[in-house]
Amino acid sequence: MKDIPKIKLYGVSDCHKTQYYQLVMNEAQLPYEFLDVATNKDHAEELRGLYVNHKLNFPTITIGKKKLRNPRKEDLVKWINQLIPSRLPLNHDIDSQQFILDINGENAKVEYTLSEGQMFLTHSEVPYNLRGQGIGKVLVEKSFEQLTKEGFQAVAVCSYIKAIAERSEKWRSIIR
Repeated sequence: MKDIPKIKLYGVSDCHKTQYYQLVMNEAQLPYEFLDVATNKDHAEELRGLYVNHKLNFPTITIGKKKLRNPRKEDLVKWINQLIPSRLPLNHDIDSQQFILDINGENAKVEYTLSEGQMFLTHSEVPYNLRGQGIGKVLVEKSFEQLTKEGFQAVAVCSYIKAIAERSEKWRSIIR
C-alpha cells in the first residue's frame, strides 16, 4: 500500500492489550513498528515524550502525527480509515454517475457525465472536515484506476481532477 503514514505501537510484549493491537494491525495487514517500552529505555523515553505528564502510557498507537492511547477497536479503525484512505474500497455508483469513497460514513466523490462513449469528470468533493489529508488525491487516483479498468475513456473537466492527472506520468497520457 502506498501513502501509509508511519505506524508505531508502544507497549509491552506480555501485555494482553498490546497483543490485541498487534492482532488488529496484523489482521488489517498494516505495517507497523512495535516499540517495547519495558525492554528498551529509548522506546520508553520516546513514549514519555508524547505526553505532557511524561508518564509511560501504554499501549499507545501513533499513525503519522495522530496519537491514540488505548483506543477501542472501532476508534482505531475509524482513524485508520481516515488517515489511510488508500486502503478503502471505491464504489462506482453508475446510477448517480459517481465514484464514492466512504470514510466512516462520510462520502468523498467524483461526479461525471457520459457522452459519446467518453466519461467527463466534472466535479470532485471531499467533506469539509476531512479536507487537507490527501483524501482527494486518493479518491481521484482510485477513480482513474476504476474507470480505466472498466474501459472508459475520460476527460478531466474539474480543475482539481485535471491537476492530479497532469502531475502523474501514469495518468497524463490516459486522462485528457
